Amino acid sequence: MRGAVRQAVTGIIPELEGRVYDVHPPNGANDNLYAVIALGEDVWKSSWAGYRQVVRLKLYAGSSGLLQMDEWAKHLIKGLHRKRVTDTEDEAFILHYLGVSEADKLDPVSGKTFRLLRFGVYIPETSGAGSTAQPDEWLDALAAWTGDLLGDPWRIYHTAWPAGRDDYAILWRMTGCETKSAGASMYEIRKSFIGHVASPVLGSEQLAIVKLVEALGSKVQLLLDSEDRRYVSVVDVSSDLQADPILDGQLKLTLMQRKMRPAEEAALIRRVNIHPILK
Repeated sequence: MRGAVRQAVTGIIPELEGRVYDVHPPNGANDNLYAVIALGEDVWKSSWAGYRQVVRLKLYAGSSGLLQMDEWAKHLIKGLHRKRVTDTEDEAFILHYLGVSEADKLDPVSGKTFRLLRFGVYIPETSGAGSTAQPDEWLDALAAWTGDLLGDPWRIYHTAWPAGRDDYAILWRMTGCETKSAGASMYEIRKSFIGHVASPVLGSEQLAIVKLVEALGSKVQLLLDSEDRRYVSVVDVSSDLQADPILDGQLKLTLMQRKMRPAEEAALIRRVNIHPILK
């Protein structure tokens, strides 16, 4: 991972070639501008995102290079955020900019000012669409419908993010299930879902979200089985464009299906009234 990040950094800032060090610069480094890469903590986030590995990138500059450091920081943030990087083992991962956690500081050893840029890499425990487990029937139908609606370049996953997801990716996961009585002989099954829409470009994310909300809002039913003609109804759909696409998801959806109770469980008599005859 270190080597892949270093290569990505020097690809954006060629002037840093040979001046991106691991953990700390070597003794006697006299470069006016250089960078240091260090891997931070692994933090558990969720069952669908897994762990987040923090990558710390420190930019060092002398007093004459502070303006240059500002410019390089802007280019690195823009160039590395949501960038796909491939390491020496051909394993791809995507960097997510996490912000600057502290103000610029003076390094007492080198006498230079440094700025800490933080990026995150999500390492899920499960592989989403690559999982051999059969998804819920409704979830499977929802994922298939989404793929048919959006087409290329979008790749649809279920349950959990894969380790090497595509750049244009949508994840649907089920978050809850409940049943409600709909009368003496019928009951309702309701399932809630969260949709995550992620892409390298914010605009394409928003367009895909709006398209999904409009299509689901106008669609009365989703087909589960064409032979048995089984459907689920769209009850409610909403979006939050400010939500984190990896951790939270921007879409909320509720689907519903009505079913008949088994014959032996259905009530034969709804109510009995007795009117006594008084003499």
